Amino acid sequence: MPNTTPFKILAKRFAICAFIYAIRGIKSSREWFLSFATKIDMPLSERLTLIKEENSWKNSLVMCFFPRAWQEVLPHMFQCWLRNWILCMAVYYGIGGLWSYYAYLCYGDKLFPPGEIPALADMLEQIKVSSLAMPLYSLLPTVTEYAAEKGWTVSYPRVENVGLPACVLYFFLYMTSVEFGVYWMHRWLHDVKPFYTYLHYDHHKYNKNHTLSPFAGLAFNPLDGIMQAVAYTWTMFYCPMHFLTHEILLFATGVWTINIHDCLHGNVWPIMGAGYHAVHHTAYRTNYGHYFVFFDHLFDSLETPEDNKYRLESKSARGMKKEVPGVSAEGAKAATNAAAAKSVNVAKTARRAL
Repeated sequence: MPNTTPFKILAKRFAICAFIYAIRGIKSSREWFLSFATKIDMPLSERLTLIKEENSWKNSLVMCFFPRAWQEVLPHMFQCWLRNWILCMAVYYGIGGLWSYYAYLCYGDKLFPPGEIPALADMLEQIKVSSLAMPLYSLLPTVTEYAAEKGWTVSYPRVENVGLPACVLYFFLYMTSVEFGVYWMHRWLHDVKPFYTYLHYDHHKYNKNHTLSPFAGLAFNPLDGIMQAVAYTWTMFYCPMHFLTHEILLFATGVWTINIHDCLHGNVWPIMGAGYHAVHHTAYRTNYGHYFVFFDHLFDSLETPEDNKYRLESKSARGMKKEVPGVSAEGAKAATNAAAAKSVNVAKTARRAL
């Protein structure tokens, strides 16, 4: 007989007990989650009807400004597309205009160094590019609504269909998938040369701080803009998501992209804010993330605004050393450190002004 020590016997018994309790825990957790899902048995046909009625209600909020005859004549999905287009314009012009007014006219002298406020001509060009693209951007939420109404997605119309705890869990899973998808789609738009040349370059021609503005947030080639947002749609096909929350999140990206193009570094970890995105526009190969820095950190493409300033100032100091042979290495290093300290103080002053 094999020599089995008492310790091994206890270890086996502990492993068996742990496995049994894990199974029971999974079962009890599932029962706990389901206890909140008071409408889990809602038939699929009823769920799809609720989604369509919800889309019709959203249409009515916009179509009420048009003649009633239009509501009776225009097809349902055309109304969905028209509503998405109008709401997209409202977010872009309304929030972008207010953001620019306060950032540049009210507090521009406190927030920006001389020469860093974008020219009116640049902003007007960005508005023109965005305005031409928005009708096509609006196709993405419209197609998503059509797919949801047909039952092709795993979205649900009421929180009670899954229960609040499961709804929160699905939300975090959904946003993780979106973050991952946006990161890699954005990165491919840089790494795949035809994507960058024919699509993404239209946005990256704004490659200096004084050419970026909130109005650059939607100034993309239409296909480029759709590709960067399509993760919000494809995730709906495999991750359960409350449908209205999905649409709110999709339009929230319009607010977010306006925010991250104003070049004001808020320095709130782990948010991929405007400071990070300004580095992306000038360095090209870093900071591809959406809302957070996690995937840039994971895939080694993160560069903080502070690191970017230090790198550029070090490069400038090395250039000065080559041009002025009399400057010692210690002197160049001291000049670099002094410039870096000055840039950090400027950033702190801007944050206090905010």
